[in-house]
Amino acid sequence: MKSRVIFASLVLGLGLMTFKADAATTTNTDDSPAATKPASAMLVNGSEKQFASYFEQHVTKFVRNTNWQNFMSVVSLYNQNPAAVLTISPADRAKFNEAAAQVNNQLAKQHNAEASRWMGQANHTARMINFLWDLNQSLSEHSDIQ
Repeated sequence: MKSRVIFASLVLGLGLMTFKADAATTTNTDDSPAATKPASAMLVNGSEKQFASYFEQHVTKFVRNTNWQNFMSVVSLYNQNPAAVLTISPADRAKFNEAAAQVNNQLAKQHNAEASRWMGQANHTARMINFLWDLNQSLSEHSDIQ
C-alpha cells in the first residue's frame, strides 16, 4: 500500500511539472497595439459594405461626393489586396487622407453610438493604410541608401 501511494504521488508530481512547463512555454509575447485590437476595429471582412450602407442611409449628400468615392476605393482596394495600396500615387494618397478627414467629420456630426463606432473603424483603417505607405516609403529610402 505504501508503494502505491509513493507511485501515485510520483506520477502526480511528474504530471504537474509537465503541465507547468507547457504553460510557461505558451505565453503570448505579442505586445503590439494591433494584438489588442479585434478584427472588428477596422473596415475589413465585409464591414466596409455595411459602412457604405450606413453612409447611404444617414449621410446621403456626402455619398455623391468624390471624396467619398476616393475613400471607399482605397478601402476596397485594401480589403481585396492590402499590398496593392502600395502602388497608389502620392497625389491619390493625399486625396485619400483628405477624404478620410471628411468622412470623420461627417460621422462626428451624427452624434450617435453607431456613428462613433464607424468613426473609430474608419479612423483605424485610414491609420493602418497610412502606416503601410509610411513603412513602404521608409523601406524604399533605406534600400536607396545602400
